Amino acid sequence: MRCVSIGLCALQLAVFTGCRLLPQKANAPFYPIGIYSVPSTNDFASLKQVGFNLVTGSAEKGYLEAAQAAGLKVLAAPGTSAGRGFNLAAAARTVKTFDVHPALWAWYLVDEPDMQQIPPETVVRNHAALKSLKPAKPTALVLSQGYEALDYANITDIMMIDKYPVPWLPLASFGQHVEMTRLALGKGKPLIAVIQAFDWGSFPQMLPGEKNLRPPTHEEIRCMTYEALARGATGLFYYAFDAGWKMREHPETWVALRNVVREVNERLPLFQAEHRWWAKEHQFGDPAHRFNAALQSSVTSCLLRVTGANALVAAGDYILAVNNTDRTQQYSFALPRTHHAPDSQPSTLNLQPLQVPVLEESRSLVVQNGRLTDAFLPYAVHVYGPL
Repeated sequence: MRCVSIGLCALQLAVFTGCRLLPQKANAPFYPIGIYSVPSTNDFASLKQVGFNLVTGSAEKGYLEAAQAAGLKVLAAPGTSAGRGFNLAAAARTVKTFDVHPALWAWYLVDEPDMQQIPPETVVRNHAALKSLKPAKPTALVLSQGYEALDYANITDIMMIDKYPVPWLPLASFGQHVEMTRLALGKGKPLIAVIQAFDWGSFPQMLPGEKNLRPPTHEEIRCMTYEALARGATGLFYYAFDAGWKMREHPETWVALRNVVREVNERLPLFQAEHRWWAKEHQFGDPAHRFNAALQSSVTSCLLRVTGANALVAAGDYILAVNNTDRTQQYSFALPRTHHAPDSQPSTLNLQPLQVPVLEESRSLVVQNGRLTDAFLPYAVHVYGPL
């Protein structure tokens, strides 16, 4: 939404597959964990300390140099935006001046063209004009609706999707729109999920007539974060720090967001992991509630293969399972099959483990008939493994 600048993010394609906060090697890949709307450079040091590594802001010398000093990257508009008012001369001046700056990460072409009713062909034309300037940094745009992604996918180097459901939509709609965007992009394209960390009550003109508006809870922010991972996002962004909604004036939300960002950094190998195909066979203790309000599974689960381990997350295969509903769920699934033999030879099923640890929960689940069964509180997240 241009009027409130809701949702954006980006990344540099060449370094999109991972990151480490403490410590970081000089050539370590970068996993984006961003926060939107940071107008003051005075906040850079504290945001870096929280665990963010990316902000949106101005393509200005002072702003970029302050970000570089704080160890942050910046997503910035190229002096213009796609649409009727696109100004190639302004883009040329901005790109020529700032594209080489090490803190400048990506050029933000347009915010929510679907909501602004900017035709895809206009975005394509403006993007081609921007690319004619031969910027070294990638380009990005953000959508407000996943079902629009088929028309806007693969225009810019990076796609983002923002969906802010709390509390006026079911939280399940967030994961649904991330998944629609991923399906439109295909497997290889970078996808940033922009996650709600604000109260719609700060923008009453955007949801006229809606009552009882509130910010998301810690459980909801955490749920959406892991839903993004499970649905194929390759980076995270949170809206917003200072954009009408002023995060520091809402300490409960700020504490919740800081805790989630800390957890993401601690579990980075999971967020960097490879998604593996899995012949999933799952069941619910209460079949009547096996579908969420978006008519998808009430628990989103996926198989992740971790290779870049850290002290907390060992290498191996993990099952991530996320209850995307406000109901307690009992969820059961068959463990994935693993094989000793190469693909060219008949495969031999490994013996299943007797127990599987639950990451950071000081417990393990007993494997019964090749299956695990667990209880999920509303919006709960469990990670099982290594298998």
